[in-house]
Amino acid sequence: MEIKYDLSAIDMIKLIGCREPVAREDWEEIRKRYDPSLPMDKTRLESFQEEYHQTIPPMLYDFLRLANDHPLFETADIWAAGPCLLYFSYEDIEERIEEDRDYWEETPEDCVDDEYYQFSQIPKEQWKESVLNYLYIGSDYAAGVVNFGICETDLDKENPPVYYLHEAGSIKDWKVIADTLSDFLGGIVCDVLSGVQYSTAQDYLEEEDGGWEFSESRYNSEEELRKQLAQHHIDLSAMKKYPSFYGEEDSYRCCADEEAGTLYLAKNGKELLVIQRVEYL
Repeated sequence: MEIKYDLSAIDMIKLIGCREPVAREDWEEIRKRYDPSLPMDKTRLESFQEEYHQTIPPMLYDFLRLANDHPLFETADIWAAGPCLLYFSYEDIEERIEEDRDYWEETPEDCVDDEYYQFSQIPKEQWKESVLNYLYIGSDYAAGVVNFGICETDLDKENPPVYYLHEAGSIKDWKVIADTLSDFLGGIVCDVLSGVQYSTAQDYLEEEDGGWEFSESRYNSEEELRKQLAQHHIDLSAMKKYPSFYGEEDSYRCCADEEAGTLYLAKNGKELLVIQRVEYL
């Protein structure tokens, strides 16, 4: 048995079956369920590249190519499935300005402290002096109040940081949520597979795909978890670490026995989720 410790997000989704993009006829059916107005003849990547003529980090491209409209990601915090297509934060600002323009004309006394009004009073070319432009790549599915993005000036980087913006804050208040894109994608996949908010992925893999079994165990201490993993010849400290985006202190460690079709997810040093291909049981 050979354990693979350095697991990327792409490694994990390939292990559980996302080795090739969803067939076009399948994602057309998925899109119809969400929004018939979406372009049925293009993937989100094809639509983005056609409209913006903008490259994105190869790591993100490769991930979205495999995850595009896959049922595993229907309730994920990355826009891989569902109605959302990639776009930039400046478009949000422009849209909000157009929506509020009539209101501002009717009640000019309410405009002074409105950030969108302030942006409407300066040329778009000068917006970068107040806030940079971000490529939206996801949002929190549960509440929809936080957007995740990559700064436009970082899109040529191999592994750029990922930022977030909360709708309750200033539109200038983008903050780092993950130091690297690889950490962001890895954390997203771990959250999806562990069912931290929704059991969508687990339900799909157990019921619709039918090829996987999930086994969860809890331990009183990290030492107990270490001993359990040692029985499978796994070193907890060597497992790849990823953040969880639900709980400031929560994190995962993961590894895989690819030959046995098994993925191990350890959470917070006291929980273990084993995802195994049924045919290997």
